[in-house]
Amino acid sequence: MRAMTDKETAAHIRRWLDEKDHSVWSWPTDACGYEQHMRFADHRNASWHGGTDDEWKAFVAAYADSLDLA
Repeated sequence: MRAMTDKETAAHIRRWLDEKDHSVWSWPTDACGYEQHMRFADHRNASWHGGTDDEWKAFVAAYADSLDLA
């Protein structure tokens, strides 16, 4: 399986945000390949300082938007 491009990852993250059935243990980038997942994990670890579920969704959506600009 090849890694997703930034644009493919952004689209996947937006679909993930719309889903209601993913596990609480699911990451938005689980299906995007190791490299994309680790990029998101690094971004999360550096930039996410906790918050509400709605704030998390906004954080994830902003990350997806940043991938569209890359």
